[in-house]
Amino acid sequence: MKMMLGLTLLIIGISLAACGTVATPVWSEQAQATEAALLATASHLTEIAPTATATLVPTETPTNAPTATAIPATATLEPTVEPTATDVPPTATTAAVVSAASGDPIKGQEHFETVRSEVNFACITCHYANSESQLIGPGLLNIGTRAETRVAGESAYEYLHQSIVDPSAFVVSGFPDQLMPQTYKDLWTEEEINDIIAYLMTLKG
Repeated sequence: MKMMLGLTLLIIGISLAACGTVATPVWSEQAQATEAALLATASHLTEIAPTATATLVPTETPTNAPTATAIPATATLEPTVEPTATDVPPTATTAAVVSAASGDPIKGQEHFETVRSEVNFACITCHYANSESQLIGPGLLNIGTRAETRVAGESAYEYLHQSIVDPSAFVVSGFPDQLMPQTYKDLWTEEEINDIIAYLMTLKG
């Protein structure tokens, strides 16, 4: 009895003495080897692990990059303004044609066949109207065609007009000067002269 009580007290005493003390675990050799292997593996993995390096991607356009060049729009030609019609002064030929056209051939024939007291004869006294043959002066058939070639630069009207008002300006070869009266420019008006020329231009055959 006393022995059992003493054993009990011994156990209690040992337990009280052990209170507050942390027992240090004792690892087996296999556990210690495993722990060492794990530590070595972790250390190796740490050494070989790649270091993450941030790579910056440029977002700005390089300064030497070609810049877009605006292509100019094709120029549109403005419609050309039509020139304003201007009055062109009539040339001598144009004026001659107008004057000839304004003459009255019927009146011209009357003047041609009427004897003028100032000279005592009529045009028809010296000129055939239906033939190119000479009477006193040249025959006047087709005179409009021949008159175009008498004097260079002169129209048929201009030549005939000059032959009436200034007959000595051009004398047909084979005819003497002063044969034609020099006073018709004073005897006939410009309108009457144009009438005579209009009549002469109708002499065709």
